[in-house]
Amino acid sequence: MKATIVGGGVIGGGWAARFLMNGWDVAVFDTDPEAERKIGEVIANARRSLPALYDRLLPAEGALTFHDDLAAA
Repeated sequence: MKATIVGGGVIGGGWAARFLMNGWDVAVFDTDPEAERKIGEVIANARRSLPALYDRLLPAEGALTFHDDLAAA
């Protein structure tokens, strides 16, 4: 499965982390040059905390890509 996230702010980053950690491939569209760093921080936090919220092992993470063109995402 694949999700496209439009905007990598707080909400978009949270959704990207959830999808990614549940095995989905995630394409992020954001023109902010800091988007990759910002989402990387959200994902790092999710890697530390999300497994504790589940009573089963999480699947292998999906692939994460960044795009500055919506059609490409």
